[in-house]
Amino acid sequence: MEKIESMLRERKKVLDEMAVPEELEARLSRALKERKPVRRRSHNWMAKAAAVCLVVFLVGYNFNTLAFYGKKLIGYDQVMTGTLRELNELGKGQLIEKSHTFDNGVSVTLDGIMLDESQLLAFYTVHDPKGEVNSMNIHHHIQFNGFFGRYIMRGGQGESNEDNTRIKWLMSFEPPFFLERTLHFRFLLLDGGTMEEGVISFKLDREKAMGTTLKKKINQTVELEHTKVKFDSILASPTRTVIYGSIQNILELAKDQLSGERLMMNNLNIKLIANDHEVIKQQGGRMSTDTRGKTFEQSFDALPSDLQSLRIQIESISVDRDVNEEVNLLHQNRVMEILGQHLEINDVYELNGSTFVTITTDESTVLTRVLLMVDGSRIELEKTVTDDYDKLPEGGIRHTRTLHFPGTGEELVLLIERITFTESYNTILEIPVN
Repeated sequence: MEKIESMLRERKKVLDEMAVPEELEARLSRALKERKPVRRRSHNWMAKAAAVCLVVFLVGYNFNTLAFYGKKLIGYDQVMTGTLRELNELGKGQLIEKSHTFDNGVSVTLDGIMLDESQLLAFYTVHDPKGEVNSMNIHHHIQFNGFFGRYIMRGGQGESNEDNTRIKWLMSFEPPFFLERTLHFRFLLLDGGTMEEGVISFKLDREKAMGTTLKKKINQTVELEHTKVKFDSILASPTRTVIYGSIQNILELAKDQLSGERLMMNNLNIKLIANDHEVIKQQGGRMSTDTRGKTFEQSFDALPSDLQSLRIQIESISVDRDVNEEVNLLHQNRVMEILGQHLEINDVYELNGSTFVTITTDESTVLTRVLLMVDGSRIELEKTVTDDYDKLPEGGIRHTRTLHFPGTGEELVLLIERITFTESYNTILEIPVN
């Protein structure tokens, strides 16, 4: 370091001793006077060229980003859930933007689709220049067709504009078979006495499909008081979460049919709890009877990305069952129990050639199919003439109503063939997420 500093000091002395030659100033002045003036050229073109290059560079660098955000579906915010709006903002889905116009001027445009393992979502617009779009009978006759089969509409919702010329529809369909490549969006227009079919065909871009976030077998059966509910599996995708289950397999279904004690589930009320917060339940879900027995689906919003815990909470189940109970009405003020449901006959009286029977049950209990045997003859229920609800001090609600049967007689037997009731529970099923 000392040698370096010494060398720098010596160099500084040399520079300090340097002087400008006395004749340099005179030479420079003389040269400037003798040189002819030269017109300056503008260098603006260089700045412009540099700006153009910069723009080209930036656009080229960000082209994918611009295209990414340019592929959003427009005008569907009112029919999308928060999850779907987020997916749309991220540019998920496949734009189609193909139309079909019917002879009467009504047009259908398939704007785009979203596809994952649980469903195919179709975003389409119906336009009627006459302003009668809400009366167009179209969306009840829509499906997707492919080489391997057809994919049926499950449900959805739409939003029309103020002048009733356009309606935006979001509909859910069964997901197409994984080998499908070309789909045909088919729909019928029923206008007066005429029927016209429209078709929009497109190539399915599987690269736009979204993957699965969770797929688990549950295989747990919950023994309720009069019903068994089996939870088979859960499938979570970016668009929604679906719980699959059954209440009867095909053998149990056949046994009930032969014995005349059919079971129909009207509603299964369950909650899905993720990370100790309830997942929003989406509209939809379905129950069906086929070769697998009686099955059901319950759909919810998408699961959180940082999933730590997951459980199903069973709150209640509403079922419709054949019972074939006979109640002799000669014994008034009679209290009985049918499949655990309390039924009280409060009064039986005749008026203007008809028989009236007043009964009280729990709020959710309904005599779905009831008749009156009058001296051996079956008389159908005509109507319910009173309908009162009383809240009990200890909780719960009792439902009292009067049934009107046209006809009178000496022997009166109430035939209860079918009953609907709701069973309340608070059962928890833990679902492993690892």
